[in-house]
Amino acid sequence: MVDLSGRWVKIGDAELVKSVHEAVVLEFGHKALQYTDTAGAPEPRKELQRLLARAGLPRHVPLFTTSLADSLRLVAAAHLERGECLDVEDPSQREALVYAACGRPKAVYIQPHWRNPDGHIYSAEELRAAASRAPLVVYDLTYGLLAAEVPAVAEAAVVVVGSLDPLFPGLHLGFVAAPEELFPTYLALLEGAYLHPPTYMQYLFYVAMKTRAVDKVFAVLRRREALLRAYCPATPYFAWCKPRDKTRFLRLGAMEGSVFSRRGLFGEYVRLGLTSATEEELAALLSGVPPEELQGGGHS
Repeated sequence: MVDLSGRWVKIGDAELVKSVHEAVVLEFGHKALQYTDTAGAPEPRKELQRLLARAGLPRHVPLFTTSLADSLRLVAAAHLERGECLDVEDPSQREALVYAACGRPKAVYIQPHWRNPDGHIYSAEELRAAASRAPLVVYDLTYGLLAAEVPAVAEAAVVVVGSLDPLFPGLHLGFVAAPEELFPTYLALLEGAYLHPPTYMQYLFYVAMKTRAVDKVFAVLRRREALLRAYCPATPYFAWCKPRDKTRFLRLGAMEGSVFSRRGLFGEYVRLGLTSATEEELAALLSGVPPEELQGGGHS
């Protein structure tokens, strides 16, 4: 049965996945199977820093976490006092919504590229306008890390978070990246919380990047995006649709749009996860669905 949850990465090339795991063990087993520095292993951190520089954030120093949720916990611990919260988009990433319920926003939370769930890409003007609303901006690059180029704002006031899970099958890893002057604060919080992610996952990320396996997975996901674009706005990771009958998609793991809203809006939409369904599965599912049935969701 097709899985539209998007909670994992499914590709048909089992040999690709096997080769990357074998490379982790054979080339880095002496490092990958033991503890490493609190901020993360040197080679994987350097690779993540390269990606951030390519996205327009060359001064940011990364630390690995276990998940996006843990990354946001660190941001909250570092910057939010009691009664303060994040000014969160609507719709938005569900992990961020728990920090949105207050009347005194301390920071603005933005997914600049391919916002989850509707795929919106912010313009430079939109980012500057958002940055003017609070002294701190939190960029979430979970879905935009490979494709985003974030226009510069007051960079010292930007902290970056994200999950690396969508990059490769079986990868479970988060990150925070902060300007150099904030790095000691985050490192101390990470040490105190003991949120150290498995070293193996860090090297899985590193080897998947260095062998270009991540690029191959991304190419597969882009084909799924192209398939869905005939029906609704789509990214390589998810599509945002407004079907006449939601139930047929919800039964397959799709998520109702209202769970991404702090105000309970967008209930007429569904988010179709594309990472967990192959191109063939999606084509078979949609073969009997006329494009007008999904009515193109559009950006919210």
